[in-house]
Amino acid sequence: MMMMNEFGTPMNEAELSMHPNPGKAFIQEQLATSGMESNIVITGGMVAMAGISTLGGIIGGGRSAAAARAQAEAQNKAMMAKYQYDLDAWDMKRQQLQAQRSESIDKILASARNEGKVKAYKDVAALEQFDYNLKIRNKEQTDNEIAFKRSDDIYTDTTSLNSISARSAMDSEIVKLQESEAEARYDRQDAYIEQLQQEGKLRARGASGRSAAKGVQVNMADYGRQMSMLNATMDSNTRNTRAVLDEIIRDKTSADLTAFASKMLDPGVLPDPIKPMPIPEAEFTLPRLLNEFDFGPQPVKGVMASPGAAASQAWGQAIQGIASGIGTAALGSPTTSKL
Repeated sequence: MMMMNEFGTPMNEAELSMHPNPGKAFIQEQLATSGMESNIVITGGMVAMAGISTLGGIIGGGRSAAAARAQAEAQNKAMMAKYQYDLDAWDMKRQQLQAQRSESIDKILASARNEGKVKAYKDVAALEQFDYNLKIRNKEQTDNEIAFKRSDDIYTDTTSLNSISARSAMDSEIVKLQESEAEARYDRQDAYIEQLQQEGKLRARGASGRSAAKGVQVNMADYGRQMSMLNATMDSNTRNTRAVLDEIIRDKTSADLTAFASKMLDPGVLPDPIKPMPIPEAEFTLPRLLNEFDFGPQPVKGVMASPGAAASQAWGQAIQGIASGIGTAALGSPTTSKL
């Protein structure tokens, strides 16, 4: 690479000789600090070789310095970009956490509102169902009481009718027995009158002795037979009447029991439906406030590289190479030294 002057044209030998030579300056500095005076005899070829070596070292050092500076600047630019990226990412993470907390709070509040609406609806529905069940219970209670009263009235009427029927049947049987007793009394009187008439006829015929006694005995025997038959008939009628009366009583008792079995039991008092309890209110907990430790530490910017220091380092290495090349050239030529 050719060195350019301030006008943008390549430098000639005069301009190159007038241009600051870092290698030459370094050698002069080393000779000045060594405390020695040296007379160096350098030929024209040696000067040309030293100049070419120095020029190459300068050009290489300039390129290395420029590359080191560019690398340092690119490194700094990349580090700043990464720092800015980390800072933006940290800030976005902070905003994300805050948004997530706000969203969680909104969801919890929405759930609380919905829970309140559902609770209110269920409470109202439960009260309406309770009122409906209570009306049904009251209607059933009223119907049961009416049905029980009707059944009790029917039972009372049935037993009353059974009593009337039994009394009528018993009265009829008793009347029959009384009629049979009256008829038996009439038959006794007729038999007694007939016995007296027969006895009167025997007396009227004037019978006496054994014939009269035998006639009287026959008449008395016939009268006794008739009385026995009448008494037997009366006893039989009395027994029959008593049996019929007992049967009437049994029939009445059976009819009363049948009526009682058909009678409705006392329904009592139906229990009221259970009054619903209010639904407990659900408890919701909001997320805690975010603290600084939730976001983590902020990104830290790295150490910046110095482009000047990097260029100086490259120039230092180049100068060492230039000095080494000049020293080698000087050692290979005749010199005169004076201590």
